Amino acid sequence: MLKCRESLVSAHHNYLVNQMLSPGFLVGDPDAKDAFYFLADVLRPGESEPKIYSRLYDSQGAYVLEMEPGRIAENPLGCLRQPFPGGYRIVLPSGDPLLNVQTESFANGYLTRIQGKLYDREGNLRMEPHYDAIQVHGEVELWLKEPFWKR
Repeated sequence: MLKCRESLVSAHHNYLVNQMLSPGFLVGDPDAKDAFYFLADVLRPGESEPKIYSRLYDSQGAYVLEMEPGRIAENPLGCLRQPFPGGYRIVLPSGDPLLNVQTESFANGYLTRIQGKLYDREGNLRMEPHYDAIQVHGEVELWLKEPFWKR
């Protein structure tokens, strides 16, 4: 029996997640105080830099950082945000990579690839690298139709 998966694809910008294209996705709950979340928000035409919002924990459930587009908002461990052409990486004080975000430009739009092993407050694995993209685990809203923060 053939299994089919449906996805919504943006004509402008997509993220590669769970081996599919998605205009935006949300893992976790950004409204819950101190809870893990990772939001790769929908971009409007004319925008090319991905809008990533997140609250991240390590594998033991210890708070690592909170991130907004273009900056680390809270950073108790002293992680570094290292920009490079087409993206950036977040590096732990040990020098180990936490997150890598890279956007490619194509003739008709943009594709962002995200990689990193990310955990929730209970130490459960919620996101991990899968080939050259990200695989998400648990509750996830895979296809945001409009920017989340507009709601």
